[in-house]
Amino acid sequence: MMEARGAALLLAESGSGKLRFEVTSGRDAAHLKHMVLPIDERSVEGRVAMHDKARAENHVHFSFYQFGLAGHTNGRRPQKLVCVPLHASERGTGPLDVPHRLVGVLEVLDKLTGDDFTSDDTKLLETLADAVVIALENVRLYEQQRTHARRLSQAFDELDRTYRATLQALTGLLDTRDVATHGHSVRVVAFTLRLAKEIGITDPVRLRAIEQGALLHDVGKIGVADAVIRKPGSLDDQEWEQMRTHPELGYSMLRNIDFLKEALSIVRYHHEHWDGSGYPHGLKAEQIPLEARIFTVADAFDAITSIRPYSRARTYSEAAAILQEESGRTFDPEVVQAFLRIPQDEWKYLRGHATEEPV
Repeated sequence: MMEARGAALLLAESGSGKLRFEVTSGRDAAHLKHMVLPIDERSVEGRVAMHDKARAENHVHFSFYQFGLAGHTNGRRPQKLVCVPLHASERGTGPLDVPHRLVGVLEVLDKLTGDDFTSDDTKLLETLADAVVIALENVRLYEQQRTHARRLSQAFDELDRTYRATLQALTGLLDTRDVATHGHSVRVVAFTLRLAKEIGITDPVRLRAIEQGALLHDVGKIGVADAVIRKPGSLDDQEWEQMRTHPELGYSMLRNIDFLKEALSIVRYHHEHWDGSGYPHGLKAEQIPLEARIFTVADAFDAITSIRPYSRARTYSEAAAILQEESGRTFDPEVVQAFLRIPQDEWKYLRGHATEEPV
């Protein structure tokens, strides 16, 4: 459009008082990339930036203004140039006073015809400069948003690690009180997530809630007396009554924590039975949230195959038989069938590889 041999975009370096060649075009111009010029009277570009005023210079070689470092290193000194400032409005400071922020300068060098640059050329370049500023500001805003998004992501990751550490601390507290079930919460997380995926749950947010609920399912036992929690033998009726309060106690502890709200269905309903014989609310069938129905099977499988003060650890085959026998009574039949579809070796692998980190 300018019928020029070359052009350059120089950006102002924040706080340095310098212009940096950011984009160059034309013969022998590539070496100018990232060179700098001071914003002062020693170059046309520096003067234009300093005074925020366009300038056409058709006798560069003989003028008072030198071309600066670019003129001394380029294979061919420019004879004519027109240079305009790039500035963005700093809005929001007042209705009438809208100050400008220097973005850089835009210049074109030497017409192909050898003619001088005119005032019309200057006006045309100023018009092009407005489009350049819009593009540069869009890039700047995009970079700011990307940086902000990256920082938000980092903050979220840190918060997520804090949440996980808090949940693990709660689980660890339970393990110190109930040695017989040490590691149960971590194993049952792995079992529950695998069973949920077999059922067809793939939404990461929902799986995350299931993970949290499985890890914290027994948190209400913090409110149950040690004499009941640690009793090696069978509980009497009064002790069972106290033990049966732990789902509601856990729900009450967690219900005001926003990021755990979706996990509460497991905490509150993991002792409900398919036939309505469970506790604390006697829900039956599909009244019980699916997450809790899935967890109940995973929880029972771990309990059956683990050593407890009141029972020996049983084999997978024995556990599978018990689950099938209780299908339709204690357990949702569809969840039991999903359990049986998962190979025995995979259950053994999950048991052997469950760690202190939530799955």
